[in-house]
Amino acid sequence: MADYKHFQLAYDETNICRLAIKVAGKSVNILMGEVMDELSDITKNLATNPPAGLIFYSAMERGFIFGADINEFADLKTEADIASHIKGVLASFARIEDMPCPTTILIDGICVGGGYELALSFDRIIAVKNAQIGFPEIKLGLLPGYGGSVRAYERMGLEPALGLVLSGKSIRAPEALAMGAIDHVVDERDHLMDAGLAVMRGEIERKPPLVCDDPSAVIAAETASLSKRARVENTPAPFAILEHYSIDEFHKNNMLNAETELFSKLMLTPASVGLRRVFQLNDMVKKGGRGDPEISHIHVIGAGVMGGDIAAVAAMSGFTVTLQDLNSDAINAAIARASALFERRLKAPDKIAAATARLTADPAGEGLGDADLLIEAVAENLAIKQSVFGDAEGKMKAGSIMATNTSAIPLEQIGAALAHPDRLIGMHFFNPVPVLPLVEIVCTDASNPAFVERAMFASGVMGKQPIKCKSAPGFLVNRALIPYIFKAIDDVLEGANPDKLDQAMVSYGMPMGPIELADQVGLDVCHDVGIVLGISKATQEKLQAMIAAGTIGRKSGSGFYQWPDKKADRPRADYDADELNAIANDLLAPLIKECKDAVREGVVDNADLADAACLFGLGYPAHTGGPLFWNDRMGGE
Repeated sequence: MADYKHFQLAYDETNICRLAIKVAGKSVNILMGEVMDELSDITKNLATNPPAGLIFYSAMERGFIFGADINEFADLKTEADIASHIKGVLASFARIEDMPCPTTILIDGICVGGGYELALSFDRIIAVKNAQIGFPEIKLGLLPGYGGSVRAYERMGLEPALGLVLSGKSIRAPEALAMGAIDHVVDERDHLMDAGLAVMRGEIERKPPLVCDDPSAVIAAETASLSKRARVENTPAPFAILEHYSIDEFHKNNMLNAETELFSKLMLTPASVGLRRVFQLNDMVKKGGRGDPEISHIHVIGAGVMGGDIAAVAAMSGFTVTLQDLNSDAINAAIARASALFERRLKAPDKIAAATARLTADPAGEGLGDADLLIEAVAENLAIKQSVFGDAEGKMKAGSIMATNTSAIPLEQIGAALAHPDRLIGMHFFNPVPVLPLVEIVCTDASNPAFVERAMFASGVMGKQPIKCKSAPGFLVNRALIPYIFKAIDDVLEGANPDKLDQAMVSYGMPMGPIELADQVGLDVCHDVGIVLGISKATQEKLQAMIAAGTIGRKSGSGFYQWPDKKADRPRADYDADELNAIANDLLAPLIKECKDAVREGVVDNADLADAACLFGLGYPAHTGGPLFWNDRMGGE
């Protein structure tokens, strides 16, 4: 047995070499620095005096290789720098691939990105059934850069490799086995080594790659599908990957060289820079939600769409939830929606039953006295909210948190009805709650800091991304969003084509344009929020007239657009790209200004959090890195 700093090497009586990596997961960047250098030296020595076989595995349970640390790529400034780094890693992987003996890698845990690229350099890949493999690089505006796109094609065939590279999703071992991404699955970690030895005895064969009868047709179909949902100007990586796979004949070395060249170019694109920043922001925000909230029972008042869905997500996440509303039909409807959500998300009957049991109809509010956290989600009306909290305060136990889901009302006004306003915080969820990840955790100068932190942690348990905001009209997201929407409506009232405005923002990367979004949100809601945040006289009068006529958008069937089958009927015409770009810049100006002002006023702590709130709450285009980051890169003031 030989011990190295990061590896342990041992031989059995049949001269099978067992090479264990002693560090794994996020704690080490396996593909860069001294760990890779050490692995390269070991495999070089083994090639000189080859064993009967080589089995590579992790000495840590449930841990393997999470891939490269993208933060370290920031030090690589040119295509030549990037290519030089990749060349060293490819040489190490090639040394494993060319070993003069059978090689097998055993996977227990997460093995994605560069970790799976390392695995592909071995003859056989064995995994525990709960292991995960995948290529997340597309989410960073990249493709696998350590030979993964090539070796996946070689091992699986065109269509499975494309599916893995373009989706960015991690898949479990049984699915990976079915598509040829791995060679064998075992039930438990304890069975991995036996399977590895079975490979050496020739008992586990490698699945042949799937033969594609018409590769050019597959590429053409994928390209056509991609073009319907993405723009090469915004997200060049998937289009470049399809071009990369448009080959008449497979030549491994040529494809490896092409992969390196493409990866190096994509790494320096604005889209990849923006997407990598979003990855970092996502990690930063999630860390703020990690901790024990000391909350087991949540009481929700208001069983409308927002309140009902908050209750459902909380119950699905393990909290005991009681749901109160004056309207018992609203509670029943909310529980029915929750049941559908549990079936869709949880799949397993026992998990569905457990979540269902945790959600209880409570029209009389009997659960309020036992609750650790109250979340109010009633109508956006100050008097109603003050009444709800004034009544609840005397019924709740000491140390319990009172939270409002208001989208714009300053908490100081709501807290005026409380004897102890330090108990009040905001937990502003976004609709649809099961889909949108952001929760604005809102605090006043009086709010108990421990309650704010516990609410952050509770949001994290629900799988949400909490961002702390100071109480101010609109907080961060609505403060930025509403002026953007009203700017568009003002322009329409001055003669602008609403479809052109919307198409400009869709081309920029928004999920929908501001006029369609106003209809989607509801013109009545936009009007009410505008009264709090500010609205031009012309837009206020226009919205009031439309509300009076009953044309309030999607929910009424008509607004600025007609909404047959709950979809906006707009032309979606083609317009000049330069004109659309100018319109987008004009419409975004008030949004960017409000984000800057919010940072300056301390509503959020910094520009990173302002960008994160827009990215995770508004669906702001990820390839931009966020509105303030994008504005800085574009030379904005």
